[in-house]
Amino acid sequence: MFPEGSRLQGPIFIAGAPRSGTTLLRNLLNRHPQIGMCRETGFFHYVYSRRREFGDLRDAGKRRRLVDEYLSIQRIQRMRVDMEALRARLLREGTSYQSLFTALLRFPAEAAGKALYGEKTPHTLFLETLWEWYPEAKVIHLLRDPRDVVASLQRMPWAANSVVTNARIWLSDNLRAWGYRAQPGYLLVRYEDLVAEPERELRRVCGAIGVDYARCMMIPRLDPTADRPWFHRAEEPVTPGRSGAWREALTAGDAALIEWVAGRHMDVLGYAASQPAARWPVIARGLGWAAWDSARRWIGEFPGGWLYVTKSKKLAAEEAAKDRFRFRHLTERLGS
Repeated sequence: MFPEGSRLQGPIFIAGAPRSGTTLLRNLLNRHPQIGMCRETGFFHYVYSRRREFGDLRDAGKRRRLVDEYLSIQRIQRMRVDMEALRARLLREGTSYQSLFTALLRFPAEAAGKALYGEKTPHTLFLETLWEWYPEAKVIHLLRDPRDVVASLQRMPWAANSVVTNARIWLSDNLRAWGYRAQPGYLLVRYEDLVAEPERELRRVCGAIGVDYARCMMIPRLDPTADRPWFHRAEEPVTPGRSGAWREALTAGDAALIEWVAGRHMDVLGYAASQPAARWPVIARGLGWAAWDSARRWIGEFPGGWLYVTKSKKLAAEEAAKDRFRFRHLTERLGS
C-alpha cells in the first residue's frame, strides 16, 4: 500500500476485473478538482501490442501512421476532446510508446485544468510495463465479489456469455494485480467497502494519492463521454444496492461453478464460498458451454479477432468488426 500523504509524482491507474466498479471509481476521482481520469484508451490492446508492426516512433512517418490509425477508432473519438490538438500533441511528443501514452493521458486532464492524470482500464496484463515506465505511479486495485462480477458480465454485450469464462477473467485479472501488492504504489480498494462507505474510502484514496478529499466527488455529474448504456449506472449516486445482487441473478449451479473456478484464491482474496462443491456434470456442462460460446464469439467478431491476432495496423476495421457483433449481441439480450 502506498503511504498516506505521499506526494504523487506519476499517473494514477485503476486496475481490476471488468464490472468491478472501476468506472464508478474513475467517475468519483474525475470529479476531484485536481484529478483528470481518462476512460479506457485501449492503448495497450491497439497500439503497444503492435509496436513491432508500427515500428520505431522516432521516425516521423511511422509516428504519423500510428497516430492517424489510433485516432480513427471510436474509443478515442468518444473522449470528446479537440482531436486536431490531440493529434498535434501526439505527433510532437510521441517519439516513444511511453511518451505517446503519457501525452495521451495528460491531454484531457490538462484540457480540463487538472494537474494529476490517469486512466481507468483493466491494465493487469501490463502492470509490469506500467511500473517500468512510471516508477512513481499509483495503481488502485479495485476488487469485487466474483459472483457479482460474473452476474454483471453475463449482461454485457461485449463480454462472454459463459459463467466459467467470466469467472476465469475475474481470477486472472485479480491474481495479476494482487501479485504486485508489495509495490509501494499499490492500493487495494474493495467495491463493497466503496459503495457502503464511499466518503471514508475516498478519503483513504485521496490521502494515499496526496490530495485533499473534495466533497464534490460525491455529487453525481453527467459525463458526456458516457455514451454506452453500461456506463450510466456508474453516474448515479453511490449506494450499496448492487452488493450481493448475484443471489438473485445467478442460479445455485452458476454460483457453484464460479466458486469452483476461483477455488482457494477466492478465500485468499477475502470472499467466502457459499455453495456446496460443484458436481462433475455441472462442471462438464459449464466447460462445454464456455467452449461453444468462445467459438461463437470468435466467428461473430470475425474479422476483428483475426485482425488482432495478425497484428494488423487496421485499427478502426478491427474495432468496427467487433462492435457490429456486440451491437447484435446487445439487441439479442435486450429482446430476450
